[in-house]
Amino acid sequence: MPRTLIKDHDTALLEREWTALQEGVPADVRRALAGVVEAEAPHLVERFYRILEADTEAGRFLSHDMVQSKLRHTLRGWLLDLFPADAPPDFTAMAERQLVVGEVHARINLPIEQVYRSWRMLNEGLTAGIIRRTSAPEAVIAMLRLTSDTLNIAVEIMSTAFTRENSRAERNEEAYRLFSLGQNLTQEREAQRAAIAEWVQNMLFSVAARAGMEALPSLRASEFGLWLTHRGSVVFGGMAELQRITAYVGEIDGTILPGLRSGEADSPALLARLQARINEIKSLLGDCFNAASRIEGGRDPLTRMLNRRFMDTVLSREVSFTRQMDRALSVVMIDLDHFKGINDQYGHASGDAVLKQCAEVVLETVRIGDFVFRYGGEEFLVVLVETRVEDAVRFAERVRGTIEKTRIDIGSGNFIHVTASLGVAQFGGHPDYMKLVNAADGALYRAKSSGRNQVCVAEGA
Repeated sequence: MPRTLIKDHDTALLEREWTALQEGVPADVRRALAGVVEAEAPHLVERFYRILEADTEAGRFLSHDMVQSKLRHTLRGWLLDLFPADAPPDFTAMAERQLVVGEVHARINLPIEQVYRSWRMLNEGLTAGIIRRTSAPEAVIAMLRLTSDTLNIAVEIMSTAFTRENSRAERNEEAYRLFSLGQNLTQEREAQRAAIAEWVQNMLFSVAARAGMEALPSLRASEFGLWLTHRGSVVFGGMAELQRITAYVGEIDGTILPGLRSGEADSPALLARLQARINEIKSLLGDCFNAASRIEGGRDPLTRMLNRRFMDTVLSREVSFTRQMDRALSVVMIDLDHFKGINDQYGHASGDAVLKQCAEVVLETVRIGDFVFRYGGEEFLVVLVETRVEDAVRFAERVRGTIEKTRIDIGSGNFIHVTASLGVAQFGGHPDYMKLVNAADGALYRAKSSGRNQVCVAEGA
């Protein structure tokens, strides 16, 4: 979605400065500077990325091939657009572009100090190129002033967008944490205790049968483990009890289970140690829930899905986790087919009934560690944690098939059938989570344009 520049007081001041700066530039100086920029751009771009790649903190943002190829092309184009030869660059177009740059930098958590360092390097490189390629002192001074002021105004707008996006994300993250605390904690606690008990029962059965231990998932990979990593960390973030639970899970997976699988260690002693750790996890989990405060709000009242306002927080966390831990991550975009026609034919109350019952299908199909958002009017977004694309496709097909078979009660004894189109995308390494969302949205568009009631997969994200 293109950004629209909102002109506040600060932006209006910058626009006046920009206009005064550009109007005072002689045509021959502008043409000469454009020539220097065009000649220096390839060298500047390569030096820019060599410096970033050498930095440990910044290098991790540039590991994806798409980032490498696209950013090089984008940076060169951005430099040429800032310093055109024929006419002053339009302030609104420049500012809107900087807004996008700032928002992307914030979404991928690129440290702001890296941005400023890169900007300084570009300024230094252009300065050296101007001095090397220009002989007239007056022209050098005019070109240096234009270069410095242009880059400074551009980075000021970018940093404003960066700060605003970060502030918004921080507010949403805190709101999501508070919302998570406000759920039905009694029900959540019982669900997690049941998930732990089920894992223990399956493990003990495998030990007793002396078979199936290799196929038994680790506690970390169980339903409880996924919830702990992806939702419990939000609900109980910062609690010492959470750190101890995580440590006990690591001990069970790293020491106790390997010993039981090998059969060479003292199994009774290991089982006793396992039971002790499970009891401690349950006790600590109870302490976490008891310490949590109840806070209302945060779900869409009709579908009971998460509000879209929490999407950025969740996806930012999950993309960061996926990149750091080398896990899989997939998203599924779901759109109910011909929904407008349902509203037109049966009324909005019936449309709400359709949304509610289809949402129930989705919520009953996901695991307890996944996230489901009401993305738009009749669109849902599902974040499938630690899920590869082939499993995400199977999930999407289950949802599609179930919706197609469900008799939707629209009231007054009337039932209808609806279908859904779905787009699936697997995280491919790009640090900007909107790439993943847009890929799923593109796959959804193909599903709808190809006849609806089907699942399409994005080629990459």
